[in-house]
Amino acid sequence: MRLLHRWLIITLFNSAALQASIYVVRPMITYKALELNGTGKTVGILGALYAILPVLVAVFFGKIVGRIGERAFLIIGSTGVLSSSFLLSKSNSLLTLGLLTTIAGVSHLAVMVGGQTMMANRSTHETYDRDFGYYTFSASFGQMFGPLLGGLVAGSNGVLPRSTSHAFILATAISLIGLVPILLTRSLDVSIKDVVKESGVKVRVVDVMKHRGMKEAMFTSLVISTTIDILTIFIPLLGTELRITPVVVGVILGVRSAASMLSRLFLGQLSQRFSSRSTLVISTTVATFALVAMYFAKDALFLGLVIFIVGFTLGIGQPLTMAWVSKISAPQERAMAITLRLTGNRVGQFGLPIAAGLVVSALGVGSLFLGLAALVGVTAGVCRKNYR
Repeated sequence: MRLLHRWLIITLFNSAALQASIYVVRPMITYKALELNGTGKTVGILGALYAILPVLVAVFFGKIVGRIGERAFLIIGSTGVLSSSFLLSKSNSLLTLGLLTTIAGVSHLAVMVGGQTMMANRSTHETYDRDFGYYTFSASFGQMFGPLLGGLVAGSNGVLPRSTSHAFILATAISLIGLVPILLTRSLDVSIKDVVKESGVKVRVVDVMKHRGMKEAMFTSLVISTTIDILTIFIPLLGTELRITPVVVGVILGVRSAASMLSRLFLGQLSQRFSSRSTLVISTTVATFALVAMYFAKDALFLGLVIFIVGFTLGIGQPLTMAWVSKISAPQERAMAITLRLTGNRVGQFGLPIAAGLVVSALGVGSLFLGLAALVGVTAGVCRKNYR
């Protein structure tokens, strides 16, 4: 394996740290809501609040990143995650919890816009699958250790944590660790703002959306990312129903991320051997059946085994959809294409958690997995016909 560029190493480190921080925060928001006498509907609303403001500002982010550069976005986003994590440790009402959840969502979006734009514009066409595989591998690395560390630091008081505040402080510290290398690095090769300035072309959303395969890539990414998000926020609720402790729930969420890490580490080799299209179609098909199996989970061991399969297969989808939108867009359009993809993700993460909360309240958490399986099954057909 060739030595990785400095910009890539720094971006991967920031991604791992910030994802770890967010994945400490997200399950703990669920537990904090339950501590404050919230219900399944409350959890769904909090999940939607995490996505609602990012939906409104995502296109603006796509435009402004071309003016101030990716590094500035990584700094702004990392600082926002750090600040919201610290303030969450002091929150004592559902209103405050909702406000800080929204801020965390916008900050997380800024980190992803900065990181993914950096990957899209500094990787070559031949290394897209590999580099996006590494990028999402780093994200999964953080997503694996975040819930594990959060569960350990929070402790257990039956089916609820002993101290969510301790976990939020941990998230604050991890965010700071991820921010420092970005602050200390002044030069990161050519920035997207230079590419945009040199092109002299005004990038319009309507033009980017006209590219063949763009809508289908956005839909696929929306379903996969929202499925992962819903699993993250509702598995803690499932754990309370099945009498699984927060520490074990943290392990189960960590298993999901570890499985995604494994698939992403070898994504470059998989896509070269089977083609990107075949890899995406097969992975979403297997994920569909695994989500159906989650409906029958009655204990931690079975849930952990199935979530490993879900994590492995869905882990392939995110980097391949990142590469998909990057390949079909011009260099000066890639920041907007990446942002539109993220906008689609946030639209799904806004609407579907509310629907999920209603389903859970009416039919129980298990029924939620059947609906997710149906959605992922549709994406398998979309990818088979439209992947470019």
